[in-house]
Amino acid sequence: MKRRHGLVFAACTSGFALFAGMEVATAQGVPPPGGGGASHSFNALHPGDATRICDPKLDGGGASVSYHLDPSYRKYAVTITVLAAAGQVVATPFVGREVGKVRLEHFWDGKTTAGSYANPGHYTIRVTAINAKLEQSTADFELDIVRLGVRQITAAATVANNEWQTVYFRKLNQYKFYATPATGEWLSRDETGDLADLDLNDGSPRPRPAIWTRTDEPVLETTVSGTIYDNDWYNYPVCYRAGATPQFTLKFGTAMVRSDGTAGGVNYPVAGFDLRVVGRDQLGTWVGSNVNITPGSTDTLVGAPVNTNAGRVDRGVLWSFEYRPTGSATWSAIPGNIDTQHRIYTILDQPYWATGGSGTQYSGPWVEVLDYLCVWQKEFNLTLDTQEKIVKALVLGYFGQQGNLLTAIEDVHYDCPSEGGDGGATHYGGTGTVHLSHLLNNHADGIYVNCTDCATTTSVMLAMLGVPNMELFHLGSMTLRAIWGIGCDDYTLDLWGGSHGFSYHHIITRDGGTNISDACLCVDEDGSPDALPGTPGYNYDRDWNRYEALLAKANISTYTQKLPKVD
Repeated sequence: MKRRHGLVFAACTSGFALFAGMEVATAQGVPPPGGGGASHSFNALHPGDATRICDPKLDGGGASVSYHLDPSYRKYAVTITVLAAAGQVVATPFVGREVGKVRLEHFWDGKTTAGSYANPGHYTIRVTAINAKLEQSTADFELDIVRLGVRQITAAATVANNEWQTVYFRKLNQYKFYATPATGEWLSRDETGDLADLDLNDGSPRPRPAIWTRTDEPVLETTVSGTIYDNDWYNYPVCYRAGATPQFTLKFGTAMVRSDGTAGGVNYPVAGFDLRVVGRDQLGTWVGSNVNITPGSTDTLVGAPVNTNAGRVDRGVLWSFEYRPTGSATWSAIPGNIDTQHRIYTILDQPYWATGGSGTQYSGPWVEVLDYLCVWQKEFNLTLDTQEKIVKALVLGYFGQQGNLLTAIEDVHYDCPSEGGDGGATHYGGTGTVHLSHLLNNHADGIYVNCTDCATTTSVMLAMLGVPNMELFHLGSMTLRAIWGIGCDDYTLDLWGGSHGFSYHHIITRDGGTNISDACLCVDEDGSPDALPGTPGYNYDRDWNRYEALLAKANISTYTQKLPKVD
């Protein structure tokens, strides 16, 4: 016998190690189906429930066991050990003194005495209790360690035209369009030199990619052959129609790294048991198909509906796993989970494009445009549940120069002498094709814009946000009243230094010209449009007749033009 801290323990032949610490839990539990497999030599130790399948590498992963001790003896010396299939001790989760009556529960984090994760395989958790008479009672619990994990998540439509890929317009110093992969916006897998898809080479779980927050450029990686689009680790935003139910398809990993640094299998299916994945986020449970997952297989789950208006939300989903004996109707939780984060943009309708437009830039709405809309929605406290409100948010945000928006979009200025411009030239493309990517790249073609630049870029942006029937509206020559040009300091009655008129002017419409929008300038709403100062009159879905009366001193000739292409 050995005596330590005044307590007598029987000499054990199993090589158990004694260390300080004791955990006592009082929560009541019910043994899960297939959870026990326990035996005991006399009735002092009464087995409770236990984890039958676990993955220590999940967040909070491990295995628990519970039991009662007969209250006939006030205290017991209790040792919990974990034995590998060959009988060797791999861990001693608990050694200490415990009393009877209450339910006792202990949790093993799946780490060995050496501090490494226990490898997948079959184990026995053994609880040994010794009373004051040195009588020993033992209970064994079967445990299978597996390696569960997700390597890919794909967002998909639940009905036609309610999900779209998002688009980036830059790669390093070039204008190259990149549409997020339709076969997996979330990816975490092995790359060249890695041993397994679920773990790093040191055996630790592969980190999960954070949401990619850049809006101009996708994830890049440098290889021996140069800089490429990252093909193994990224987390891109997705875009759904407002009110849609998001559908995610998970693909499960196939390999892990063992404690000795070698690649290994994931040790499931487990004979006699089914496994499934379940999901939950702040809005509720993701409904799955309850398929029996296998390495490399997929399962599709549907979550609660996304926003019923246009906008952006970040949703974290906790993916966890459950098991049941084959043929049973009752599932038991595998401790731990996988937390993945997702950015979801919503728009009211499908994107619209110019007739004949082709190329990757037409794969879906551009991330930077989606994000601009969200910034402007917050700035003007708008609930974007109608097309009218989307038009309002875009026109107000594009013109800027109010509230927290100190400048116009990308800090552009109207091309007029007072701003240092050269007389109203078009800088970002004509009515055939508009270089929206150049404008969004910090006004790469220059700080100056004219009416055609503003009209073409705003019409294309609104169309890709799901506003239909966008057209350019061409206005003939006119003599102006007081206006405030985009990026200018104030209203003016002398736009060009000695003259105050337009030879033409481009604005936009979505109803053939009955109502118009113009983010290039503000008219004067103070009741005296031919005198200074002026009161801002923003032009979003404004009645054409009212706009014409405030803009010019005579009737203006007009005609519509088709939506331009975009690059």
